[in-house]
Amino acid sequence: MFDEQEFTVEAKTYELQETTESTELIKSKERVQNHGEVFTPKWMVQKMLSEPAIQEKIRDVHATFLEPSAGEGAFLVEILHQRLTYLDHQVSKASWLKQAIWALMSIYGIELLQDNLLKARDAMLEVVINHYQAKLQKQLSVKTEFYKAAKFVIATNIVQGNTLEYTTNDGQLIEFSHWWPVDGKVQRETFTYKSLFNNSDIDDVGAAEGQLSLFDELENEDKKEYVLCDVLKVYKEERENEWRR
Repeated sequence: MFDEQEFTVEAKTYELQETTESTELIKSKERVQNHGEVFTPKWMVQKMLSEPAIQEKIRDVHATFLEPSAGEGAFLVEILHQRLTYLDHQVSKASWLKQAIWALMSIYGIELLQDNLLKARDAMLEVVINHYQAKLQKQLSVKTEFYKAAKFVIATNIVQGNTLEYTTNDGQLIEFSHWWPVDGKVQRETFTYKSLFNNSDIDDVGAAEGQLSLFDELENEDKKEYVLCDVLKVYKEERENEWRR
């Protein structure tokens, strides 16, 4: 009665897209004067990241990157894009999900202006969605654990704050989370950005004498630790001793 060919729906193919680039180097003279805001063009970002030592770190999902003046995320987005591109070619579909979250967990940023912060976060999430769909050849649902975990890690790692003063807009010390692998799961603990600068301030979470690298051993009895959990379940924010933020 019906020609079956008429009801055949061709499967959609997802292709990896290049990261988008803003054509604006400045938004306004006022922002340049007030905040020194000048954006880095994509070609310059790529050139700076092309150094062999940096490329080696990009290929290591646990190697940390911190952008202290993130802007709209030019460096963050390109680092993430290159890191996920490497994973796309190196790991199976089954392993890719968790490896992609680990790739996110080691990328950090601080941005003073709220509008830039939101754009940077959105741009990073778009990169994740793009790579997910190209790798797995299916649309990423916002209901999946992967989407929720990716969005949560981005929001946790890319934060608002004044890098020079170590504080957020409301005067609180900028906090970061250190995510590290334990028996195939993730352990999370928080510390202040200020604690990275050898100040030995006892009021800083994670402050330690002689602490030189971004995530050297964080020795402080008051550090906030979270419950050991699966990498894809970090968005549930389970914490030890029923501690809540």
